[in-house]
Amino acid sequence: MAFACTLTALYGFPADYILTHEAIKSVCETKEEREYVIEEMLPKMLVAGFTTVTIASVVLAGFFVKLL
Repeated sequence: MAFACTLTALYGFPADYILTHEAIKSVCETKEEREYVIEEMLPKMLVAGFTTVTIASVVLAGFFVKLL
């Protein structure tokens, strides 16, 4: 799960949402299993994606402020 969350920085919001759903569809067999895994994985993936984008934006802004 940690590796998947780190990849959200590479893919961004729409892609991590789509990839999470596609991975779940390919692995899970029953509807109940899919719903459970979605409830467990999707919030972690979305929060990780928003967090990494926010941190990267702050770091880049700090770098560019020094150039001004």
